[in-house]
Amino acid sequence: MLEAESLAALFEGKALPGAAKRIPFNPYKELRYLVVDDQAGSRQSLKLCIQSMGGFAVDQADTINAAYHRIRGQMPDVIICDYILGSGRTGQQMLEDLRSTDGLPDTVAFLMVTAERGYEQVISAVELAPDDYIIKPFSPEILRARMDRVIRKKVFFRHFFELRRHGKFDAALVELDALNTAEDGKPYRFDILRARSETLLKAGRWEDALDSYVSIVEIHPFPWALAGQARALQQLTRHEEASDVIDGVLAVAPGYFSAYDLKAEICCDLGSFDEAQHLLQELAKRTPRNWQRKRTLATVAKLNGDLETAQRLIEEVMAHDRIAGVPITDRIELLRTALAGGKQELAQKTLSELTSEERSALAPDEKLTIECLEAVLEGKDAGRKRFDRICADFMRNEMSVDSALDAIRAALLFSDLELADRLAEKLLSGDEAPRAFRAVREMFRSCDMEDHFRQIQRAVAAQRLQRKT
Repeated sequence: MLEAESLAALFEGKALPGAAKRIPFNPYKELRYLVVDDQAGSRQSLKLCIQSMGGFAVDQADTINAAYHRIRGQMPDVIICDYILGSGRTGQQMLEDLRSTDGLPDTVAFLMVTAERGYEQVISAVELAPDDYIIKPFSPEILRARMDRVIRKKVFFRHFFELRRHGKFDAALVELDALNTAEDGKPYRFDILRARSETLLKAGRWEDALDSYVSIVEIHPFPWALAGQARALQQLTRHEEASDVIDGVLAVAPGYFSAYDLKAEICCDLGSFDEAQHLLQELAKRTPRNWQRKRTLATVAKLNGDLETAQRLIEEVMAHDRIAGVPITDRIELLRTALAGGKQELAQKTLSELTSEERSALAPDEKLTIECLEAVLEGKDAGRKRFDRICADFMRNEMSVDSALDAIRAALLFSDLELADRLAEKLLSGDEAPRAFRAVREMFRSCDMEDHFRQIQRAVAAQRLQRKT
């Protein structure tokens, strides 16, 4: 993949440093392309189109998995992807997977090819849209015109992309202000407004992000702007308002899948795990090979007490989503689900499959979580030594909700009631309290300590009241 400045040089009519002068100069010759289509004939036609423009380095993929492999091997400058990719998967799903996991730099151009005449209505409702789309059939001239428009836009925003990628959000916002006043920024006014709102969200400036999205909605109620408004409200813990806004999005844009994901998140924030699980199960039927969504569904099912569904889903994900091997997070999730369901053999098997090299490469929080789960698996007597060695780290380390729940389970097993109380109070005092409440209550209830749990609840409520006064 070319660096942003090199890309800019090409489309300003300059040769790359060290390259011989070409007259006339053709920037498309310098770019790397990836064509993704499940039909060999269509791939070949696209390749010929690119070659007629002067493009030389054209790679091809017939499936999403093959495309991921090519992208990880060498990032292209331009991806041209068919909307329908077979096996129930779409180019939109591929784009969302790549963008949501930071697997695709903003400088890479992504063009969707489709025979669907109504595709414009599809992308107007999605949060992560392609840079442009082309309706079949089309000529090389149309492809070149679309690519030229997309890449010039990438060049215009290149400094902003670079700043945001490195987490320099304040500087990125200043750059957007400069772009907004630039003469050649007139065609990109809405893009600048959207980029500003998204950057404010990334920067954690929830009130500013909310104001920014509301100002866009007042101009036009774009589904993506309403979803951004709901996301900002969620972060401000205004969950009921966020739920109402996202319900409005789903009413007008039922194909906006990421809005369902956000709705499920909000349900979890409110402790409505039944509704969240139902939403995600229905969505999983429509996107059966979206493995990240099934990971989320597994976690929600576990929080809802549906351990059989949680185990089945995480095993399905581990069996099929193996592009980069089985992530340690999937193994940890299967391990904790097996333990919660009393499936000792499955838990032991999952642990035994971790190699010494994988263990040594674990991040500190992952290492602590696995040690905690291993102590629980070993049992009250055999696991005592391991638990005593790690228990001091539980309060020192920042942990996810799931890891904190693991620690509470271990503390109760090893009769460290003081630690269990402190961990429970910390969880129930934070923003994740609705998400954690049911699981914490069930742990204390399983130890015949429901009255003790109510005492913790009262203590947390008293602390909140004291803070307010």
